[in-house]
Amino acid sequence: MGIIIRQGFKSSIVTYIGVLIGMFNMLILYNRFLSQEQLGLYASTLLTFPIIYMSLSLLGVPSVAVRFHSQFQDEGARRQLFTFLLVTPLVGLTAFVLLYLLFKPLYLDFYMDHSPLLVRYYYVFIPLTVGMVYLSVLEAYSRISLRIAVPSLIREVGLRLFNSVIVLLFGYHFITFDQMVSMTIVSYALAILFMLYYIHRQGRLYTRLDFGFVRHPAFREMYRYGLWVLMGGASAALLPHIEKVLLPGFEGGLGNTAIFDIASRIALVIAIPRNSIVMISAPIISEAYQRNDIQHIDTIYKKSSLNLFIIGSFLLLGIWGNIDSIFTLIPKSEIYAQGKWVVLLIGLGRVVDMMTGLNSEILVNSKYYRYDIFFMILFTGLLLVSNLFLIPRYGYNGAAAAAFLSVLIYNILKLLFIRQKMHIQPFTVGTLKVVVLILVTYLVLQLIPAPATRELIPILLDMALRSVLITVLFGGGIIFWNVSEDISAAFRKVKEIALNTLYKSRS
Repeated sequence: MGIIIRQGFKSSIVTYIGVLIGMFNMLILYNRFLSQEQLGLYASTLLTFPIIYMSLSLLGVPSVAVRFHSQFQDEGARRQLFTFLLVTPLVGLTAFVLLYLLFKPLYLDFYMDHSPLLVRYYYVFIPLTVGMVYLSVLEAYSRISLRIAVPSLIREVGLRLFNSVIVLLFGYHFITFDQMVSMTIVSYALAILFMLYYIHRQGRLYTRLDFGFVRHPAFREMYRYGLWVLMGGASAALLPHIEKVLLPGFEGGLGNTAIFDIASRIALVIAIPRNSIVMISAPIISEAYQRNDIQHIDTIYKKSSLNLFIIGSFLLLGIWGNIDSIFTLIPKSEIYAQGKWVVLLIGLGRVVDMMTGLNSEILVNSKYYRYDIFFMILFTGLLLVSNLFLIPRYGYNGAAAAAFLSVLIYNILKLLFIRQKMHIQPFTVGTLKVVVLILVTYLVLQLIPAPATRELIPILLDMALRSVLITVLFGGGIIFWNVSEDISAAFRKVKEIALNTLYKSRS
């Protein structure tokens, strides 16, 4: 377990550093040096479309590698697995390129009127997709060797820092926008070279291919599993980016896409804590299923729902309570502050997702795991239909409303399915207490007048006041009312450590 803990800890640190760099790039750097349309292209679609194309081209290869690598342990078998990882995506990429070129007229027809930049850079998406595919493949190969920290460093930090540099070069007129786009392709080529060098240093890089994997006993099962993963993976890749695919095709084009992207990224901060709780809870849920301990799963379901609801609500109150000041602090606030309601709707969607607990994790680890892909495909359909209906009418606000409504329906349906099949549900009396505290805190915040000036010091003081009130009213209410045993216990522990430290410093 030592290497898993070390690599997991290092990877987590790297991921959070990458998130901070990404937020800085998006909210400050890109925002300052790129026009609204350029930002919509570079930050919202240039690195979004290839993610979707990649999910189709990969044919489920990374998941197949992780699931079946234990059957390729000796040197010869490992060479076969490496060959499988390199060669199989070529089939997917060939199919993608052919279909991409075949459907070019539809692409041009959809984006030409409102987003001519997307048409201009049509062919750029092909090399970007290739780069993303092979970077993902090499990451998967490294992951099965329990080496995830360096690949995370390359992707999460290296690529983002490279993006920072080339945007600065563009902003200070050392390169043109065309050259900046070209250098983005180069960044993925460099990332792949670094990954190959890292794998070589680990002694796991093979220069001679071995196609014997087609005769391996597990090959047929790998093939079937890969197709199954492809179905869910395509939906999973499309879900977080569907608005950024559709918005450029309607009135406002890439400009509206940029407004939506910046606003939604502010709100997505709310969902970050969920990942940690999922990583902790998913293995416990899996073990409980092995023992058929549904009561324990129900306990985890309720606790995770309550704790995530508290954390998500606290973060949303903090963001929404300071939303005007947040937009004032970022460059070109007069443009991007129009996305204020996008922040609220996307944020509410994240809170709903957290409030309904570990629906997917409970479903995936149960005998009903195949239904999870069904729900994911249904969710994709909901997003597509609602976006196509609401975006033409309400633009980026319509996209945000579509996201919220789809998340709400999707989670309600999963919740009802789990309630029907397993007779468990996530809500408790504590859920109602949290709702009461949200309403009280929000009403108090409305009594504070907004700053009469746009100067930095008054804005920061206003944000500090509101943040303290949210912490005292909502956070204090959670502790005083003993809404969550876990949070109360953590608070008592922190309080005890603080008092002990204070006592020692005085003695």
